[in-house]
Amino acid sequence: MQKFSIPCIKTGDFARLCGTNKRTLFHYDEIGLFSPAYTDEKGYRYYSENQCDVFFTITCLKELGMPLKEIREFISNQNPSAVEGLLLTQQKKVAAELEQLHRIQTVINTKLDLIRQAKEFRGLHDLSDVRLEEQAKDELLVLSAPIFSDDHDQIFSCLCRHIGECNSCRLNCGHPYGAMLPVPALKNGDRETYAYFFTKVILPAGRVPDHLETHVKKQGTYAAVYLRGDYYQSDRALAMLMAYLEEHGLIPGEYVYKEAVLDEFSAKEEDYLTRISVRII
Repeated sequence: MQKFSIPCIKTGDFARLCGTNKRTLFHYDEIGLFSPAYTDEKGYRYYSENQCDVFFTITCLKELGMPLKEIREFISNQNPSAVEGLLLTQQKKVAAELEQLHRIQTVINTKLDLIRQAKEFRGLHDLSDVRLEEQAKDELLVLSAPIFSDDHDQIFSCLCRHIGECNSCRLNCGHPYGAMLPVPALKNGDRETYAYFFTKVILPAGRVPDHLETHVKKQGTYAAVYLRGDYYQSDRALAMLMAYLEEHGLIPGEYVYKEAVLDEFSAKEEDYLTRISVRII
């Protein structure tokens, strides 16, 4: 028969019940954070079962990075208004961390998908043949400032600004940046003029900040050629693509899209894989 009025369990049993150890319980007692419901004359600690909820809450706050000293202040205060403020603050923190974890998960899923796509071309050493591919749904692209120039300093400067903007707005979901080249220039043999850089995003258009320009890459049939190696050495690939369109009497859309499938994240430079495509109208 227990010596006290409320049902209590020994330290070891309480530790197992809460998924912790006796050392942690002793430490929490020593610093005044979480004390047993009863300590007998021999110094043995006993905990009531209803203390499990308090311990669980302390554990959650600790996992969020809240210092034990701060947790102790709130626990000892036992003021509902103060605890409500604490929980509301932690609620916002958890929401932000969940959003960050979701973003990381999206990046991982995107990279895995790109690597799987690239496996089809593992035997490619230079250029693939031009092929017709179906894009099943619209894709949302966040655009850089317009370029429409072949000036390499201007192009590089615009690219840096675009990458910085997407990073600051947390829009990167794992897709490497791409480039859009104007078809009229390509038809005239100009393969150096860039129209825009872009970053493919996986979120509704309404979630993109208003100051950023977007472009919808329409679903449909695309003529595509794949390039192994340096992303910038694409003259032959572009020439091949335009020749294919002309030979087969196909009408292209407004832009040719250059986008990495494998970049420096997952391959050496000589193994980079780039998709160069244009929508067939």
